[in-house]
Amino acid sequence: MRLHTLGPVGTDSQVAAEFYRTNQELVLHQSFEEILTNLDDLAGDQILLPVAFKSNKIPGLNFADFNYLEWERAKIVTSFNLPLMPLMVLENTAHTRQVATIHAATEGLMHRYLQSVDLDNVWGPSIVFAPSKPVAFDQFIEEQDWFTIISANQFEHSPYAQDAQYQVRQILRPSMVWVVYQVQEVGS
Repeated sequence: MRLHTLGPVGTDSQVAAEFYRTNQELVLHQSFEEILTNLDDLAGDQILLPVAFKSNKIPGLNFADFNYLEWERAKIVTSFNLPLMPLMVLENTAHTRQVATIHAATEGLMHRYLQSVDLDNVWGPSIVFAPSKPVAFDQFIEEQDWFTIISANQFEHSPYAQDAQYQVRQILRPSMVWVVYQVQEVGS
């Protein structure tokens, strides 16, 4: 049996999957949308989702709606609480784009931070979404964006951690509830 969740290696989803799995083969995907829109291909496998999941690509695709609407095809096996890796609101003080690149699940955290520093207005950044926090960080660096939210360990192990242009503005330590589903064949 396979266990499907969000990659790449280093995501909170991958860490939670490693915490949970016993003998399942771990399959990491580019996005949760890739998993949840292909349930027919995953029959007999398991998927791991955080309750914070919400799609920025497909309207109405989020944890709550998935849980309610797919109850016949995706049966809950278990759920567990596992803290997320500490998160950082990171500012690029030499940004070239007025953009905050983030994972959609962290949108509320970014809005709260921007409001706290009076940047939730026309002078503040536009928010752009990436499919995971590691991808958001890569885009933030490549595009020289203004803000991102990244797992602390990813930033601390990057070559940019010692660069004064990248400033940690806030540390966040939320916890998460994770849900493991068993995907059923259609009509099972």
